[in-house]
Amino acid sequence: MKQQRWMSQQYFVFFMAWGIFLPYWTGFLVHEKNVSIELASMMMSAGLVLRGISTMFIFPAMTGKWSQKTVLTIFILGAFFTSILFLLDTNEATLFLLTCLLSFFLPAIMPGLDSTAGLLVQEYKIHYGKSRSYGSIGFVVSVAIVSVVSAKFGDQSMLWLLISYLIILILLSFMQAPEILKMKPNGKASFSSFKSVIKTKNFLVILFIVTLIQGSHAAYYNYGYLYLEHLEVPKYLIGIVINIGVVFEILLFSVADKWFSKWTPAKLLVLAASGAALRWFTAFALSNAWIFAFSQTLHALSFATAHFAFMMYLTQIMKNTQITKAQGIYSAFALSWGTAILTILSGHFYEIEPSSAYFAMFICTIPAIVAALYLHVKTTK
Repeated sequence: MKQQRWMSQQYFVFFMAWGIFLPYWTGFLVHEKNVSIELASMMMSAGLVLRGISTMFIFPAMTGKWSQKTVLTIFILGAFFTSILFLLDTNEATLFLLTCLLSFFLPAIMPGLDSTAGLLVQEYKIHYGKSRSYGSIGFVVSVAIVSVVSAKFGDQSMLWLLISYLIILILLSFMQAPEILKMKPNGKASFSSFKSVIKTKNFLVILFIVTLIQGSHAAYYNYGYLYLEHLEVPKYLIGIVINIGVVFEILLFSVADKWFSKWTPAKLLVLAASGAALRWFTAFALSNAWIFAFSQTLHALSFATAHFAFMMYLTQIMKNTQITKAQGIYSAFALSWGTAILTILSGHFYEIEPSSAYFAMFICTIPAIVAALYLHVKTTK
């Protein structure tokens, strides 16, 4: 299916770039740009705030005026030109600004691709999990490349790799896209209000749950690289440890459409919240490189299952005119603002004792489990 292949290619290349920004950018700022851990944490948190603004307001507003394909291309170009500016010798204030700009453009591509996938699921019946698994494969490949290249050439190579992947993404944007993505919006009828999305049955409860689950990854995303260094894991092995989680994420996404076809989003969220709680408690209680590596297998539950549950809810319940806005809200709260707040919290605990950051994340998953169980009982009556 052409639409399936197109979506898989987009995910694969974007996640090559994401495989640098997500796990390594704090380390890049600390090691290559000589920024303190505290300041790097503030930069990434501020970037998450802007990321939420771009995904919740700017991206959906732009899709109300231009086609989905055009808006995606604009954000890809914005990320590319911003990454080029990191090559300059800058002071901390300029570096702070550039980090915020990169956080504004680059992460917004992900919910943009997810909302695009949602449209293709409804219009062409593509398999979301299958295409999304290619994104995870791209992430694994990217992390493996970064581990080898940065060990040999230093952390500056991370920036060059990011630029290279964005160039490929730009070239892909000129490829033939599914027709529905090239269609210009048809006035007000194509752009549902925030109110209509929020009032959709169980949306706020599900948003609360996924915000806690996805936000609990803050310590791992921002300090996982540094934490593995703290555990004295050799640099060339850090990428392998990070990739364990993504390998299991790939496995989950590759079978999710089939395995979970009869599950409800609420039931999936119970599984995801429980997996997240177990993952972070293990990382805290057993501060050991081997145990941390083993806990990475739970990424399939803590991240992938929660994400798939929301996408299932999105495509089953939402109208196609609501998808972009609903995806923007999810990205803003669950993947940006919630994570920003917990990045600051986990950074405070990390400064005291690195492993305690994961205990803070474990505590955040408890109300998610309670809320998911409540929703499961409520929706199965």
